[in-house]
Amino acid sequence: MAKLGMPSVIISFEEAGITAIERSKRGIVALILEEPKESITKLLTDHQDTGGNQIKAITNPFTVYTTDDIPSELTEQNQEYLRMCLKGYVTTPYRIKVMLQETSESSAAATKWDASLKILATDRWDYLAIPTIEQAAVDTVSTWIKTNRENKFKKIKAVLPGCTADYEGIVNFSNKKIKTATKEYTPAEYTARIAGLICGTPMTISATYAPLSEVIDCDKYDLDENDEKVNAGEFFIWYDGKKYKMSRAVNSLITTTQGKQEGYQTIKIVDIMDMIYDDIRNTAQDSYIGKYTNDYDNKCLLITAITGYLKQLEADRLLQRDYSLVDIDVEAVKNYQLSNGLYTKEELADMSDLEIKKLDTKKKVFLKAQIKILDAMEDIILPVSI
Repeated sequence: MAKLGMPSVIISFEEAGITAIERSKRGIVALILEEPKESITKLLTDHQDTGGNQIKAITNPFTVYTTDDIPSELTEQNQEYLRMCLKGYVTTPYRIKVMLQETSESSAAATKWDASLKILATDRWDYLAIPTIEQAAVDTVSTWIKTNRENKFKKIKAVLPGCTADYEGIVNFSNKKIKTATKEYTPAEYTARIAGLICGTPMTISATYAPLSEVIDCDKYDLDENDEKVNAGEFFIWYDGKKYKMSRAVNSLITTTQGKQEGYQTIKIVDIMDMIYDDIRNTAQDSYIGKYTNDYDNKCLLITAITGYLKQLEADRLLQRDYSLVDIDVEAVKNYQLSNGLYTKEELADMSDLEIKKLDTKKKVFLKAQIKILDAMEDIILPVSI
């Protein structure tokens, strides 16, 4: 008998789980950098450098993996933003997607970045930073992020200066002053560093108390004020008396609801949720949708595949072990049957759960899942008896 192996949908989800473990170690930053028109024109065409070496044209946006990939034709300031971003934290970011935009003083601040954002929307990345963003454009970019997350299935996020968005997709970097040995930065400029730090933080830990060895001064607050800032959804650098480090790694969400509890306020938790969402959606689209008959056996095949993916995340300590479950949503199937006039309440009441799970749902697949995302150790409580 021929060896058929596992159905392709299971293999695809297993591969997604394996790559998820790798991707969970590093994220992708998107940076929009303003550059003079002549520099952009030069970079987008084949040219020679000052040493007479032939340089191939780049695309816009282009990708930076290491400092060796930073074009020398960029302004020194933009090269610095890229070096700052690449510092990361435990690791460097996986890559930086760099979008060059022509420097313009005349553009309306609120809509200045629209064209670049439209191009970036077609690419894959995790956190956006714009080191020269004006405060007038912060809310516009925040709204753009929210629209993409809520309506366009793009689980992207941004680090923005002084942005009280009250939203899990926006990290509100709230320092007013950041000083290193060589320069004092604006909050907007330093978002490149913060986005790189978040994307250099493996999802098995958090960016809470990540040290910033280059910082020698910043705005300072007492412990009560620091607590208030965290509770206000701010992510900031603080001084503990010995070194400068990041505060508790929270996003700007402060208003919790029944559907969005405390976990949604944590950068680490939201990053894992977004990764799982993207993996299941993309893998299902590529390997399942339109490729299988929508009967009970194939629904079980999909459930097995998604469960296997989640078990791999459990093994890497992103999810709590032996907790993840995926099943057909019996209540949703019942509602579908009722709303389409296929069965009455009385008929459904006489059916077992298994019989309901086997009912025809046309093109729809109604599933439910439970997972428990593991957070990092942050609050240690240790009463000491003497």
